[in-house]
Amino acid sequence: MISFRPQARNVPIQASMTVTDEPGYYEDGSFGIRLENVLIVKEANTKFNFGDKGYLSFEHVTWAPYQRKLMDLSLLIPEEIDWLNTYHSNCREILAPYLDDSEMAWLKKATEPISA
Repeated sequence: MISFRPQARNVPIQASMTVTDEPGYYEDGSFGIRLENVLIVKEANTKFNFGDKGYLSFEHVTWAPYQRKLMDLSLLIPEEIDWLNTYHSNCREILAPYLDDSEMAWLKKATEPISA
């Protein structure tokens, strides 16, 4: 199979752009895994604004729980666990209105809070 990926262009990131965050791990000749999220670039409201340039932040567009079987929780620091639990809580809140009872039961299980 031939895959094509267009060359990246050096375009400055600006508010209202859509970008993807694609962390991954690839074992040469064996397997690979990639997590992909679509994000919207937004202007950030920060306490400090050095050089009056402003800052940008990201807001999730895609909401799907991360599979805990893919994580070694012993490697996560408390701030990462907090981030993951908050993300999963947001998944439940945002997706709940679109799910039936069995789908909601699956989502609740998939997004249970974790601790290390």
